[in-house]
Amino acid sequence: MFNPFSFPPFAWNMPLSGDVKDISPVTSWFSPQYEFNIAGNAALEKQVITKVASYGKQLGKLTNAVLELADGEPGAAVESLRAMAKEIEDLKNKTLVDSIEADLAKLKSQDTAAYQELLKRLSR
Repeated sequence: MFNPFSFPPFAWNMPLSGDVKDISPVTSWFSPQYEFNIAGNAALEKQVITKVASYGKQLGKLTNAVLELADGEPGAAVESLRAMAKEIEDLKNKTLVDSIEADLAKLKSQDTAAYQELLKRLSR
């Protein structure tokens, strides 16, 4: 089809009808939100970070403990690291127990026979 405006000096386009580029700027460069790739249980990691120690605090305790051990004298930093490790282990165990309880309650409500069979197997 013939377009009378396609020849110079009249080559022009209406707005958003010719050579246009979709510009989608990334606006999350300065976002305070950080997204970490967590290899294990994301919900558990979130609890550890919020209830026990942030990544920075964990790294700081590890650094202090390693420096104490490098000096040959385990002291307060190593004990602090052990206490944090115990808190994390306790939280993992609590999360596991809560998950098992929720799964058992769900099984009991959905399939009572399978629930009873599981209880028999566990009591052996």
